[in-house]
Amino acid sequence: MTIENKLGSSLSTIAWSKVGLIAFASKPTPDDPARASQVYTSYIHCTGGEHWDIAKPQLLEDVSRIHDNAQIAHLSWSFFGVELACIDASGRVSIFLHNGLLNHLSCVYQSPSPTDGFSAGIVGFKWLNMNKPILLNNPATRQGDKQFHYGIHKVSPFGPWHPHPTKQACIGVIRSGKVKFWYQQDVLYHEIVQDLETDLLPEDYYNIASFGSDRDNKLILVVYSATRHILKLFRISIQWKVLATGGGNPPQSKPDAEWATIQVKRIYSNEVYCPSHIQRELTHLEVVSPTNHPESRLTVYAVHSSDKGSTIQKIEVVTLPIMLHSNFHALGLRRNPMPDDPSDIVQFQDYHDLNKRLIGLSSLYADNIICCTYADGSVEMRQRLTFAEMSPQFNPQSVHNLYDAGFGFPDAETALEICISPNMVAFVLLNATGQLKLYYMRPILKVENNDASAPIAAAIALRHTLACYSTMTSDDIILIASVESLSRPADFQESVLKQTHRAIGFSLDLPKDVQADKFLVLPSLQKLLSLQASLGTLSGWRRSPAGVMAWASINLRLFSFALTFTLKATHQKQAGGGEGEVKGDTIMTFLGLARWCIDFLAYLNQDLFELGRNPDKFLKPDSLSLPLIMLLGAVPRLLIRYTLRGLRGLEQLIARNNSKADSDPFTRLAYQQLDEILRSGPVQVGTFEKLVNDVDNFMRTNFQDPAERLGMEQSLFFNAKIPVELHSVVHRIRAVYLQRIKPEVDIPSLYFYPTKWLGITERYHVEEADDVEIDGLRKQLMKIDDRPAWRRCVRCGSIATIEDLTNTYNKLPSMWTVAFQRNCICGSSWVRCSDRSLLK
Repeated sequence: MTIENKLGSSLSTIAWSKVGLIAFASKPTPDDPARASQVYTSYIHCTGGEHWDIAKPQLLEDVSRIHDNAQIAHLSWSFFGVELACIDASGRVSIFLHNGLLNHLSCVYQSPSPTDGFSAGIVGFKWLNMNKPILLNNPATRQGDKQFHYGIHKVSPFGPWHPHPTKQACIGVIRSGKVKFWYQQDVLYHEIVQDLETDLLPEDYYNIASFGSDRDNKLILVVYSATRHILKLFRISIQWKVLATGGGNPPQSKPDAEWATIQVKRIYSNEVYCPSHIQRELTHLEVVSPTNHPESRLTVYAVHSSDKGSTIQKIEVVTLPIMLHSNFHALGLRRNPMPDDPSDIVQFQDYHDLNKRLIGLSSLYADNIICCTYADGSVEMRQRLTFAEMSPQFNPQSVHNLYDAGFGFPDAETALEICISPNMVAFVLLNATGQLKLYYMRPILKVENNDASAPIAAAIALRHTLACYSTMTSDDIILIASVESLSRPADFQESVLKQTHRAIGFSLDLPKDVQADKFLVLPSLQKLLSLQASLGTLSGWRRSPAGVMAWASINLRLFSFALTFTLKATHQKQAGGGEGEVKGDTIMTFLGLARWCIDFLAYLNQDLFELGRNPDKFLKPDSLSLPLIMLLGAVPRLLIRYTLRGLRGLEQLIARNNSKADSDPFTRLAYQQLDEILRSGPVQVGTFEKLVNDVDNFMRTNFQDPAERLGMEQSLFFNAKIPVELHSVVHRIRAVYLQRIKPEVDIPSLYFYPTKWLGITERYHVEEADDVEIDGLRKQLMKIDDRPAWRRCVRCGSIATIEDLTNTYNKLPSMWTVAFQRNCICGSSWVRCSDRSLLK
């Protein structure tokens, strides 16, 4: 990452993390110079059900205090996007950790205040890479009418890395010629300082710097002195004193010992000027690591700018091994064997003159794409190899990104800074008034044919799949898919869902030997259900039939997940005593979900009761019976079967506890309340389970053709339509229901049973009170006030109480709510919230 220090400003005061949090620093104004010490956070969120926008910025309050109101010069997220480095103009560094709620960060490190703020100012900074493969997508190639073939390949990033796979390290260079290295040892960060050059005069101080990784897993540092017009390159080696580990245990070392040392070698020093002989000053440097292609080289991009435009100069570092006669190698072996030092050749390559002023240059997509941002608010993506600009085109046969589907970035307003989203489909800019504005890719080419939607769906599927596999938020991708689905034919949403399932390798036609417990924890299942639920959410948080199918499945998955944790917790022995309290608390936490499932069974049976009375109504082409479709579809039917089995397991657990005369009073009360809930429904669990199992056996026995099954499953789950081929199954469900289920159902209770509170077809509001809502996680009533004591999902809009499990985690390690501290049941992030208008 590059920092350009000119007139006290920076080009890196906006940072967008992989988890979706945007951090930005305000710009000083003559009326309010102190605002430059303030850092704000924001994120993309959905409001009202179908409108996406950037959230109101929230002040990260501790930054100004920690940095003594100094101007913030640089913000940077770590590789995983959970650590934020804040650097002020005097060189002080603080690191904040995002832990739990998306907009809640806590400071885990702050460096001492520099004695000389100017000379200690940091002009270049980089988080070290993580030693983990980076996933890239292959182009989606067309196969058949609307089908595409997808593929993903891995590339390895270059080092250096922290020896522990879960810990971070970062490096910076200060104006007076020193390198500072911060690394985690155990939990704390430690600092090492190393001279690049000694006794630099003020006129030799560095103004601009950038780091990059080379093939030898060393760093290349490039610095520039504006007064002398001198460009220097250094090769930096980080030597760890502890062995790398691939497991969860930290490397072993003495507590007070430094884990690392730094070695520095200068490889180039010379004057540099604008190559096009235009009066332009060097304003940016960016070191771009080589790609995994064997011919790729480490590249430095030097940007020379004026008010009228910029010139981008390409500089390559060619590393050649020193070739010695074999006798010299033999001689070295008899003494102290030393590896040959490589010879670095710096080659100045071509340059590009631009008629607009560049304000940012960075590398994306494993250094294969160069992103250029400009003061007029425009954004260009350029191919690394040719530096050719990527422009909107329509390629119906092969799609690599949204550009190939005719998309591009829209015109934007004048910008002070621009930051691209990790998925490269959106950007935020900071305008002259200090406001953060969101822009995202939109159709630029107007293609007037019936084939226009297929490449767009394939491009969205590519980006969504890559985000899922790379553990990045996909909210900006879902934003684009939602906007396009509102303006395109009805089958566009279905096309997007089909392509995302195909791209991620998930089939709705489940195999016969599918294991429910392993199926439930598939990350792809949650992400695909979340996408479908988002696309199927309408204004006012109402849900389309496809949205209902996905949302009901998400909640059934939640129940099954929570049930597994609950049953495990009730069987665990507590080493420190208090076993009754733990079991009681665990059961009490689960009561809301148990109530939701019992009432959900009533919701299913209300439609089945109508099926028994009027079967022809359910077989019309325009009929809509979501409960019936859930029984016919393989995915929701498996979730229902697992839920029913879990409810029976709870009944057995209650029976065992009732037989224990010495059980804890609080535990007995918890089990008593659970028992009352399980008995309160109008439909018996065991009775209804027989019907579901009968449907499952009949579907597996009578439909053997894989292509036919997949088509039927997609029609059921994506369109909520019952294919003609399944009418015979509907008649069988009716016959079994009338014969086995209806006689044991409490019909009056079922007819008037309240199920609206389940929130399946639309968000439910408690009408009796303005300050009470349904907790979307626990499925219990929760108090709402103006205090930030509740949380909201940025994607599905669910709300839940904020739980501080810091002190209770040791006592309740198997509490299922711990697993949802960071993410909502839909997979997106929670944010601390106090704005009651977002409940609408």
